[in-house]
Amino acid sequence: MKMNNKGQAAMEYIVTALALFAAFAIFYKSYSWVVPRQFEQGAKIILAVYEDKN
Repeated sequence: MKMNNKGQAAMEYIVTALALFAAFAIFYKSYSWVVPRQFEQGAKIILAVYEDKN
């Protein structure tokens, strides 16, 4: 008895693609919030050191 697994394989591909897309979206959203904050903190440190020297 041979089973047709094409439907199952297609569903696995779709679920995997959706999971990867969701992971990418979550990482993008979190990094779009974290990276600007890191730059802001770095800029504050640089400006504080610059003001101390002058």
